Amino acid sequence: MFDRVLVTGGNGLLGTKTIELLLAQGRHPISASLEPDVVNRFLGDFPYHALDITDAGAVRGLLSSLRPDAVIHTAAFTAVDACETQRDLSRRVNVDGTANVAAACREVGARLLHISTEYIFDGESGPYREEDAPRPISHYGLTKLESEKAVRESCSDWAIARTTILYGKAPNVRPSFVAWLVGKLECGESVRVVDDQIGSPTMADNLAQMLLALLDSGYGGVYNTVGDSIIDRHAFSVLAAELFSLDFSLIERIKTSELNQPAPRPLKAGLVMEKFKRDFPNVPVLTAQESLELLKSQMGR
Repeated sequence: MFDRVLVTGGNGLLGTKTIELLLAQGRHPISASLEPDVVNRFLGDFPYHALDITDAGAVRGLLSSLRPDAVIHTAAFTAVDACETQRDLSRRVNVDGTANVAAACREVGARLLHISTEYIFDGESGPYREEDAPRPISHYGLTKLESEKAVRESCSDWAIARTTILYGKAPNVRPSFVAWLVGKLECGESVRVVDDQIGSPTMADNLAQMLLALLDSGYGGVYNTVGDSIIDRHAFSVLAAELFSLDFSLIERIKTSELNQPAPRPLKAGLVMEKFKRDFPNVPVLTAQESLELLKSQMGR
Protein backbone atom coordinates (compact mmCIF):
# COMPACT_ATOMS: atom_id res chain seq x y z
CA MET A 1 0.00 0.00 0.00
CA PHE A 2 1.43 3.37 -1.01
CA ASP A 3 1.47 5.89 1.84
CA ARG A 4 2.53 9.26 0.43
CA VAL A 5 0.27 9.76 -2.57
CA LEU A 6 0.25 13.01 -4.55
CA VAL A 7 -3.13 13.76 -6.16
CA THR A 8 -3.00 16.27 -9.01
CA GLY A 9 -6.26 18.09 -9.58
CA GLY A 10 -6.88 17.67 -5.87
CA ASN A 11 -9.48 20.46 -5.77
CA GLY A 12 -11.78 18.69 -8.23
CA LEU A 13 -14.55 16.18 -7.59
CA LEU A 14 -12.45 13.08 -8.24
CA GLY A 15 -9.45 14.55 -6.45
CA THR A 16 -11.60 15.33 -3.42
CA LYS A 17 -13.06 11.82 -3.27
CA THR A 18 -9.63 10.26 -3.72
CA ILE A 19 -8.11 12.34 -0.93
CA GLU A 20 -11.07 11.54 1.30
CA LEU A 21 -10.55 7.81 0.80
CA LEU A 22 -6.78 8.05 1.30
CA LEU A 23 -7.34 9.82 4.62
CA ALA A 24 -9.95 7.26 5.67
CA GLN A 25 -7.38 4.52 5.04
CA GLY A 26 -4.83 6.24 7.26
CA ARG A 27 -2.53 7.31 4.45
CA HIS A 28 -0.86 10.66 3.83
CA PRO A 29 -2.23 12.32 0.69
CA ILE A 30 -0.71 15.44 -0.83
CA SER A 31 -2.96 17.64 -2.95
CA ALA A 32 -1.80 19.73 -5.91
CA SER A 33 -3.95 21.89 -8.15
CA LEU A 34 -3.75 25.02 -10.29
CA GLU A 35 -5.77 27.09 -7.81
CA PRO A 36 -3.83 29.07 -5.20
CA ASP A 37 -6.03 27.84 -2.33
CA VAL A 38 -7.25 24.45 -1.18
CA VAL A 39 -11.05 24.05 -1.33
CA ASN A 40 -11.50 20.74 0.48
CA ARG A 41 -9.80 21.35 3.81
CA PHE A 42 -13.04 20.07 5.39
CA LEU A 43 -11.69 16.58 4.70
CA GLY A 44 -8.91 16.97 7.25
CA ASP A 45 -5.28 17.96 7.46
CA PHE A 46 -3.13 17.32 4.39
CA PRO A 47 -0.49 19.32 2.50
CA TYR A 48 -1.59 21.40 -0.46
CA HIS A 49 0.56 22.88 -3.25
CA ALA A 50 -0.47 25.18 -6.07
CA LEU A 51 0.92 23.61 -9.25
CA ASP A 52 0.74 24.40 -12.95
CA ILE A 53 1.37 21.02 -14.59
CA THR A 54 2.27 22.73 -17.88
CA ASP A 55 5.40 24.11 -16.16
CA ALA A 56 7.88 21.23 -16.44
CA GLY A 57 10.33 22.83 -14.02
CA ALA A 58 7.66 23.38 -11.39
CA VAL A 59 6.45 19.78 -11.67
CA ARG A 60 9.97 18.40 -11.47
CA GLY A 61 10.81 20.64 -8.53
CA LEU A 62 7.70 19.73 -6.53
CA LEU A 63 8.07 15.98 -6.96
CA SER A 64 11.77 16.19 -6.25
CA SER A 65 11.10 17.95 -2.95
CA LEU A 66 8.09 15.86 -1.90
CA ARG A 67 9.33 12.44 -3.07
CA PRO A 68 5.84 10.87 -3.17
CA ASP A 69 5.50 7.09 -3.36
CA ALA A 70 2.87 7.43 -6.05
CA VAL A 71 0.95 10.02 -8.08
CA ILE A 72 -2.70 9.86 -9.10
CA HIS A 73 -2.99 12.23 -12.03
CA THR A 74 -6.57 13.52 -12.17
CA ALA A 75 -5.71 17.05 -13.40
CA ALA A 76 -6.96 17.66 -16.94
CA PHE A 77 -8.78 20.04 -19.26
CA THR A 78 -12.08 18.11 -19.47
CA ALA A 79 -14.47 20.69 -20.94
CA VAL A 80 -15.07 18.89 -24.22
CA ASP A 81 -16.41 21.84 -26.22
CA ALA A 82 -13.82 24.25 -24.81
CA CYS A 83 -11.09 21.81 -25.85
CA GLU A 84 -12.40 22.09 -29.40
CA THR A 85 -12.16 25.88 -29.40
CA GLN A 86 -9.03 26.21 -27.21
CA ARG A 87 -6.87 23.57 -28.81
CA ASP A 88 -3.48 24.92 -27.83
CA LEU A 89 -4.43 25.21 -24.17
CA SER A 90 -6.05 21.77 -24.05
CA ARG A 91 -2.94 20.22 -25.61
CA ARG A 92 -0.64 21.99 -23.15
CA VAL A 93 -2.66 20.74 -20.19
CA ASN A 94 -3.68 17.25 -21.30
CA VAL A 95 -0.61 16.20 -23.28
CA ASP A 96 2.35 18.34 -22.21
CA GLY A 97 1.17 18.50 -18.59
CA THR A 98 0.80 14.73 -18.42
CA ALA A 99 4.22 14.23 -20.00
CA ASN A 100 5.70 16.54 -17.35
CA VAL A 101 4.08 14.55 -14.54
CA ALA A 102 5.15 11.23 -16.05
CA ALA A 103 8.76 12.33 -16.51
CA ALA A 104 8.95 13.64 -12.93
CA CYS A 105 7.53 10.34 -11.64
CA ARG A 106 10.25 8.47 -13.48
CA GLU A 107 12.94 10.72 -12.01
CA VAL A 108 11.82 10.22 -8.40
CA GLY A 109 10.75 6.58 -8.76
CA ALA A 110 7.06 7.19 -8.09
CA ARG A 111 4.30 5.00 -9.48
CA LEU A 112 1.89 6.89 -11.77
CA LEU A 113 -1.83 6.26 -12.16
CA HIS A 114 -3.17 8.38 -15.02
CA ILE A 115 -6.87 9.05 -15.64
CA SER A 116 -8.09 8.78 -19.23
CA THR A 117 -11.48 8.58 -20.92
CA GLU A 118 -13.81 6.66 -23.21
CA TYR A 119 -13.67 9.71 -25.51
CA ILE A 120 -10.59 8.17 -27.13
CA PHE A 121 -13.10 5.99 -29.04
CA ASP A 122 -15.35 7.04 -31.92
CA GLY A 123 -18.56 5.67 -30.43
CA GLU A 124 -19.49 3.61 -33.46
CA SER A 125 -19.15 0.12 -31.99
CA GLY A 126 -19.11 0.30 -28.20
CA PRO A 127 -19.02 -0.78 -25.48
CA TYR A 128 -15.22 -0.94 -25.63
CA ARG A 129 -12.61 -3.19 -24.08
CA GLU A 130 -9.13 -2.09 -23.11
CA GLU A 131 -7.56 -3.63 -26.21
CA ASP A 132 -9.96 -2.07 -28.75
CA ALA A 133 -8.37 0.31 -31.22
CA PRO A 134 -8.92 3.98 -30.29
CA ARG A 135 -10.19 6.51 -32.81
CA PRO A 136 -10.98 9.88 -31.18
CA ILE A 137 -13.42 12.18 -32.98
CA SER A 138 -12.95 15.28 -30.79
CA HIS A 139 -9.89 17.29 -29.87
CA TYR A 140 -10.46 16.39 -26.22
CA GLY A 141 -10.39 12.70 -27.10
CA LEU A 142 -7.27 13.19 -29.21
CA THR A 143 -5.40 14.95 -26.40
CA LYS A 144 -6.34 12.25 -23.91
CA LEU A 145 -5.16 9.54 -26.29
CA GLU A 146 -1.88 11.40 -26.72
CA SER A 147 -1.66 11.73 -22.93
CA GLU A 148 -1.78 7.94 -22.68
CA LYS A 149 1.10 7.75 -25.15
CA ALA A 150 3.07 10.26 -23.08
CA VAL A 151 2.64 8.11 -19.97
CA ARG A 152 3.82 4.99 -21.78
CA GLU A 153 6.87 6.76 -23.18
CA SER A 154 7.87 8.89 -20.18
CA CYS A 155 7.24 6.72 -17.12
CA SER A 156 8.56 3.34 -16.04
CA ASP A 157 5.91 2.33 -13.45
CA TRP A 158 2.44 3.29 -14.64
CA ALA A 159 -1.19 2.31 -15.09
CA ILE A 160 -3.97 4.06 -17.00
CA ALA A 161 -7.57 4.14 -15.75
CA ARG A 162 -10.18 5.00 -18.38
CA THR A 163 -13.47 6.39 -17.13
CA THR A 164 -16.43 8.53 -18.22
CA ILE A 165 -19.59 10.43 -17.18
CA LEU A 166 -18.27 11.23 -13.71
CA TYR A 167 -20.72 12.46 -11.12
CA GLY A 168 -21.04 12.86 -7.38
CA LYS A 169 -21.33 15.45 -4.64
CA ALA A 170 -18.69 17.38 -2.72
CA PRO A 171 -18.66 20.89 -1.27
CA ASN A 172 -16.89 23.63 -3.22
CA VAL A 173 -16.62 21.70 -6.49
CA ARG A 174 -18.49 22.26 -9.73
CA PRO A 175 -21.92 20.55 -9.62
CA SER A 176 -22.03 17.36 -11.66
CA PHE A 177 -24.76 16.42 -14.14
CA VAL A 178 -26.97 14.66 -11.60
CA ALA A 179 -26.86 17.56 -9.13
CA TRP A 180 -27.75 19.92 -11.98
CA LEU A 181 -30.61 17.66 -13.09
CA VAL A 182 -32.04 17.26 -9.60
CA GLY A 183 -31.88 21.02 -9.01
CA LYS A 184 -33.77 21.76 -12.23
CA LEU A 185 -36.46 19.15 -11.62
CA GLU A 186 -36.96 20.23 -8.00
CA CYS A 187 -37.72 23.72 -9.32
CA GLY A 188 -40.24 22.28 -11.81
CA GLU A 189 -38.08 23.24 -14.78
CA SER A 190 -37.98 21.13 -17.93
CA VAL A 191 -34.64 19.85 -19.23
CA ARG A 192 -33.45 18.47 -22.55
CA VAL A 193 -31.35 15.31 -22.46
CA VAL A 194 -30.03 13.29 -25.38
CA ASP A 195 -31.11 9.70 -25.86
CA ASP A 196 -28.51 8.71 -28.45
CA GLN A 197 -25.37 8.94 -26.30
CA ILE A 198 -24.70 5.62 -24.58
CA GLY A 199 -22.05 5.35 -21.91
CA SER A 200 -21.11 4.13 -18.43
CA PRO A 201 -22.06 6.64 -15.69
CA THR A 202 -19.49 6.55 -12.90
CA MET A 203 -19.85 7.82 -9.35
CA ALA A 204 -16.69 9.54 -8.15
CA ASP A 205 -16.72 7.72 -4.80
CA ASN A 206 -16.73 4.34 -6.53
CA LEU A 207 -14.06 5.45 -9.00
CA ALA A 208 -11.80 6.48 -6.11
CA GLN A 209 -12.15 2.94 -4.69
CA MET A 210 -11.17 1.44 -8.03
CA LEU A 211 -8.23 3.80 -8.45
CA LEU A 212 -6.67 3.00 -5.09
CA ALA A 213 -7.08 -0.73 -5.68
CA LEU A 214 -5.36 -0.41 -9.06
CA LEU A 215 -2.65 1.84 -7.63
CA ASP A 216 -1.76 -0.54 -4.80
CA SER A 217 -1.87 -3.66 -6.95
CA GLY A 218 1.22 -2.70 -8.88
CA TYR A 219 -0.50 -3.87 -12.06
CA GLY A 220 0.48 -1.98 -15.18
CA GLY A 221 -1.30 -1.26 -18.42
CA VAL A 222 -4.81 -0.01 -19.14
CA TYR A 223 -7.95 -0.69 -17.10
CA ASN A 224 -11.52 0.42 -17.66
CA THR A 225 -12.81 1.93 -14.40
CA VAL A 226 -16.46 2.90 -14.74
CA GLY A 227 -19.86 2.14 -13.28
CA ASP A 228 -21.48 -1.22 -13.98
CA SER A 229 -24.31 0.07 -16.20
CA ILE A 230 -24.25 0.94 -19.90
CA ILE A 231 -27.14 3.29 -20.47
CA ASP A 232 -28.14 6.29 -22.59
CA ARG A 233 -28.17 9.77 -21.04
CA HIS A 234 -31.95 10.14 -21.18
CA ALA A 235 -32.64 6.78 -19.55
CA PHE A 236 -30.05 7.58 -16.87
CA SER A 237 -31.76 10.91 -16.21
CA VAL A 238 -35.17 9.25 -15.90
CA LEU A 239 -33.71 6.70 -13.47
CA ALA A 240 -32.28 9.52 -11.37
CA ALA A 241 -35.58 11.40 -11.38
CA GLU A 242 -37.48 8.31 -10.29
CA LEU A 243 -35.07 7.55 -7.45
CA PHE A 244 -35.26 11.17 -6.25
CA SER A 245 -39.08 11.07 -6.54
CA LEU A 246 -39.10 13.86 -9.12
CA ASP A 247 -41.23 14.41 -12.21
CA PHE A 248 -39.40 12.64 -15.03
CA SER A 249 -41.97 13.89 -17.55
CA LEU A 250 -40.04 17.18 -17.41
CA ILE A 251 -37.10 15.45 -19.13
CA GLU A 252 -37.41 16.03 -22.87
CA ARG A 253 -35.84 13.43 -25.14
CA ILE A 254 -33.64 14.94 -27.89
CA LYS A 255 -30.83 13.95 -30.26
CA THR A 256 -27.21 15.03 -29.93
CA SER A 257 -27.35 16.74 -33.33
CA GLU A 258 -29.99 19.15 -31.99
CA LEU A 259 -27.49 20.65 -29.51
CA ASN A 260 -25.11 21.93 -32.21
CA GLN A 261 -22.12 21.48 -29.91
CA PRO A 262 -18.63 22.43 -31.14
CA ALA A 263 -17.20 18.99 -30.35
CA PRO A 264 -18.62 15.71 -31.66
CA ARG A 265 -19.47 13.06 -29.07
CA PRO A 266 -19.03 9.29 -29.22
CA LEU A 267 -22.58 7.97 -29.35
CA LYS A 268 -22.49 4.20 -28.91
CA ALA A 269 -19.79 4.03 -26.26
CA GLY A 270 -19.49 2.65 -22.74
CA LEU A 271 -16.64 0.57 -21.32
CA VAL A 272 -16.54 -3.16 -20.55
CA MET A 273 -15.50 -3.98 -16.98
CA GLU A 274 -14.56 -7.66 -17.31
CA LYS A 275 -10.81 -7.11 -16.85
CA PHE A 276 -11.18 -5.02 -13.70
CA LYS A 277 -13.71 -7.41 -12.15
CA ARG A 278 -11.43 -10.36 -12.87
CA ASP A 279 -8.35 -8.75 -11.33
CA PHE A 280 -10.14 -7.01 -8.44
CA PRO A 281 -13.02 -9.28 -7.39
CA ASN A 282 -13.30 -7.68 -3.95
CA VAL A 283 -13.72 -4.10 -5.20
CA PRO A 284 -17.35 -3.06 -5.71
CA VAL A 285 -18.40 -1.87 -9.15
CA LEU A 286 -21.68 -0.06 -8.64
CA THR A 287 -24.60 -0.02 -11.06
CA ALA A 288 -26.22 3.28 -11.97
CA GLN A 289 -29.08 2.57 -9.56
CA GLU A 290 -26.75 1.67 -6.69
CA SER A 291 -24.68 4.81 -7.26
CA LEU A 292 -27.71 7.07 -7.50
CA GLU A 293 -29.12 5.63 -4.28
CA LEU A 294 -25.80 6.41 -2.55
CA LEU A 295 -25.80 9.91 -3.98
CA LYS A 296 -29.38 10.47 -2.81
CA SER A 297 -28.30 9.56 0.70
CA GLN A 298 -25.31 11.90 0.52
CA MET A 299 -27.57 14.73 -0.63
CA GLY A 300 -29.95 14.12 2.27
CA ARG A 301 -32.93 13.52 0.03
